[in-house]
Amino acid sequence: MPRLAALHPTAARVTSLALLGALLAPLPARALGTLAELSVVDRSTGQTLPLYTHAGRTYVAGQPGHRYALTVRNRRGERLLAVMSVDGLNVLDGQPAAWGQTGYVFGPWQRYAVSGWRKSDAEVAAFEFTALPDSYAARTGRPANVG
Repeated sequence: MPRLAALHPTAARVTSLALLGALLAPLPARALGTLAELSVVDRSTGQTLPLYTHAGRTYVAGQPGHRYALTVRNRRGERLLAVMSVDGLNVLDGQPAAWGQTGYVFGPWQRYAVSGWRKSDAEVAAFEFTALPDSYAARTGRPANVG
């Protein structure tokens, strides 16, 4: 597992949103950015899900009730800090995502699947496709970026 770290000013910074936003359409099941490769895997079926773009944003369609993971691969020969978000919330602390937050530090060429909201060093709450009212973002009063 990549180690967790606070953002260092000289570290490479990337969020899943920024990574996806920089991609060209149409997108294959995995998105290639210059720093990292991102794919969304349905953990119930094992399938890598296709990504869709609309109005400059990128989306993934999932089956309600299915759990999923974000698989990230560092495409560089040096360490990379990835500040990742789901529905606009940082996957490590559940706060609205921003550049200066804590993220995952990936070693050169390292790949890792982030399967849920980090609750502690040993426990995660699974990412799950659900209706807007049942989403983590809506339940915590921050549904603005649920897609």
